[in-house]
Amino acid sequence: MTRQLLRRLEEPPRLLQILIGPRQVGKTTAIEQVLGTLRRKGFAAVSVTADALAAPPSDWVARHWGKANALAKAGKPAVLAFDELQKIPGWSEIVKREFDANSRLRPGLRPRVVISGSSALMVEKGLTESLAGRFELIRFPHWSLEEEAKAFGVNLERYAALGGYPRLREFPSDDDRFLDYVRDSIIESVLSKDILLLHPVDKPVLLRRLFEFACHHPSEIVSLQKMLGQLTDKGNVTTIANYLDLLAKAFLVVPLQKYSPEILRIRSSSPKLIVMAQALLAAVQGATPADLAKDRELYGRWAENAVGAHLLRSGIEVYYWRERDEEIDFIARHRGVALAIEVTVSEKKRPAAFLERLARKRGISKTLVVGPAGVALSEFLCTDPGPWIKS
Repeated sequence: MTRQLLRRLEEPPRLLQILIGPRQVGKTTAIEQVLGTLRRKGFAAVSVTADALAAPPSDWVARHWGKANALAKAGKPAVLAFDELQKIPGWSEIVKREFDANSRLRPGLRPRVVISGSSALMVEKGLTESLAGRFELIRFPHWSLEEEAKAFGVNLERYAALGGYPRLREFPSDDDRFLDYVRDSIIESVLSKDILLLHPVDKPVLLRRLFEFACHHPSEIVSLQKMLGQLTDKGNVTTIANYLDLLAKAFLVVPLQKYSPEILRIRSSSPKLIVMAQALLAAVQGATPADLAKDRELYGRWAENAVGAHLLRSGIEVYYWRERDEEIDFIARHRGVALAIEVTVSEKKRPAAFLERLARKRGISKTLVVGPAGVALSEFLCTDPGPWIKS
């Protein structure tokens, strides 16, 4: 993603470059690295952040935009970088005004602009309202096993238990301290600040309980009614569905729907809950790699969650399928081609022929077993899922 951002900013200024992704996955670091590279190539840069409890005044954006304009007009290629800009009320209208005013200038007289944010709610509430047709998205998801292995030497077992955030490398021998960091600096910030700042939540306690419920039931299919019955705060099924949508847009939990060619049936099914980073599971459950090593059933559930999150991060469509005691863990679909996936950590689980039979019943010809009887879990988590669907 960092290379993609660099390539786009080296081009003549055209569209706004919008970076979205979870907190603490390296968006700000990536911007700083790219700006450092561009400065060495003769670019000028203005880089500012709005990540504070009190939002800057409304003219804050215009003032920094003016600085970048002045640099560009002085003859240097210029970049303007805003971090966490969505926290300024009315930011998208201000950006639209400045961008449209700059569009009348020759490309050499205006800066390239990059904006980052830690919630997809920014896209929903800002970009689609005011900036339609003026931006490109660059998605920075949670870290994959491949990224953590290459950067920090993280192995499969540690990733399955604690993966997703690069700061894991700063706590090589203190898992409890790392989990405190995830709870205090990530979960609390997202639930108490990011979501409430960008969307009205009538029952914040219910939202929190729903997130905790999902972390205790990763990769499980649970009806909205059952979720409601197990949560302590009052609410209704519609509220639960809306809060799951908010958790998904905040990159915490994604509710997968049952696979069906009929759209209405997909939307009305009981969701399968996928937590988007293994470290979130560990922080809520208080589990460590040692706990997973001792409990094979728990490890299997977490491994299945890791596969689901990996599929979702790749940007393809992901579903599940179940009827009575027959289940396909995941159905990944890309450009009309579907792949049925079974995840197992045991060699004694049902054979691949069983998965093929279930897939054929749903009109799916491609199948893949992830585990000892098929593609190794570590291999799958280190590769792009796209080729598995196309092959």
